[in-house]
Amino acid sequence: MFDTTLSQFKNKKILIVGMAREGLSSAEFLLKNLETVQIRVVDNKSLADLDKKWTPLLEENANLKTIEATQVKNEKFDFVFRTPGVRLSILQEKYQPNKEAIITSNTQLFFDLINSLSTKPSSAKKPLIIGVTGTKGKSTTTSQVHHILSKTAGEITWQGLNNPQIHLGGNIGVPPLRLLENRPHPENDIFVLEMSCHQLTDLKDSPQIGVIQDISPDHLDYYATFEKYVETKTAICKYQLGSDLVIYNADSKTATEIANLSSGEKIPFSLSDESLVSLIKSAPSPLLGKHNLYNTLPGVIIAQHLGISKNAIKGALSTFKSVSHRLELVKTAHGVRFYNDSAASAPEATIAGIRAFADNSLILIVGGSDKGVTFEDLARAILDSNIKFIVFFPTTGEKILDAMRELDAHHSLINNNQFASSMEEAVKIIAKHAQSGDVVLLSPACASFNMFKSYEDRGDQFRKLVNFS
Repeated sequence: MFDTTLSQFKNKKILIVGMAREGLSSAEFLLKNLETVQIRVVDNKSLADLDKKWTPLLEENANLKTIEATQVKNEKFDFVFRTPGVRLSILQEKYQPNKEAIITSNTQLFFDLINSLSTKPSSAKKPLIIGVTGTKGKSTTTSQVHHILSKTAGEITWQGLNNPQIHLGGNIGVPPLRLLENRPHPENDIFVLEMSCHQLTDLKDSPQIGVIQDISPDHLDYYATFEKYVETKTAICKYQLGSDLVIYNADSKTATEIANLSSGEKIPFSLSDESLVSLIKSAPSPLLGKHNLYNTLPGVIIAQHLGISKNAIKGALSTFKSVSHRLELVKTAHGVRFYNDSAASAPEATIAGIRAFADNSLILIVGGSDKGVTFEDLARAILDSNIKFIVFFPTTGEKILDAMRELDAHHSLINNNQFASSMEEAVKIIAKHAQSGDVVLLSPACASFNMFKSYEDRGDQFRKLVNFS
């Protein structure tokens, strides 16, 4: 099915920079589909610190080898697969691949393969790709879209699709190429992808349906300016055709500006749309907070666009469960509720989490590694809330506290806080302060990499310690 597109890699030499999930997926996909290809893989980490699948894969494939970063410039490659964690500047400065090499990615090859289906006369249908981006809320939005369509697939009437298979992947955990491993004929499929700025940054295609949630400053340790960060997001719709669709948060100036780059149909969404908001509120849902109305609106709009009835949409919404690490209720003990919002790695996400519990007495765990963002808005939200005690993580904990001091040096929270150097210490501190009726909220507003392997590891540690206590 994909032979023509994959033929460009035959007898070629390929470099994969980054050996995490996408790097592994790319290597496995190429090895499975091509006999005559040479692949070299490189990563900052040692093989012992990477996925255990790499060891047998290297042992069983003579044309797959590791290479040192310093040796890349000494070899000539036809293609370079850049994984999301490796920004283009680092690729050029540190690894220095030859300039003639074509830079691509797991996501780009996925789009190339899907697009190749539409050129085949025998293909009456084309798979539908739905992409979701934004600074916060994109994982919940993506999961909502996937859940609604999975529950209502029998009603979908879009361009001849008949009870399509619905797939979930992208930044949410499953690399796009992995979704094609057992789908040699995916013409009747719908792929719902969470698309991060890192996956979009050098993409040359847009999904047929693009969703843009609010865009706010983030990853400023990775991009020189907010404008550069925004620019990476534009691939969600700037390559769309007139027959495509972009759905965007009309209350976000930046999302609106990006949507205007599309040549396709544009559908704004807002909490002022009373009919859609009423439909969502009529279906019981475990999701908390106004921000989750924003997260749910795109799924409802897409479902209606694909021909799904309101009753079916309401039924699907009522069975949706909150995404792990996103305002996830971990435990209720002695009248204290513990929520894991570890995926809140930007101040705006934590502000939304705090506001979701506006009527509760809160204990907040906040702070983490520094991404170069400012904390004035977060500090203001904290001081205006019902938070009674804060546990700070380094290194940004001190910055957040400083921002609070600048706004109100005499506020009670300037003294009602403590710093913790581990999740275990944080949970022990909380145990001394939590009382019946309190909500304990892990919502760090920052990345995790100074203390944890990932935001999932951070949330998993919190969940494990809370359930053990």
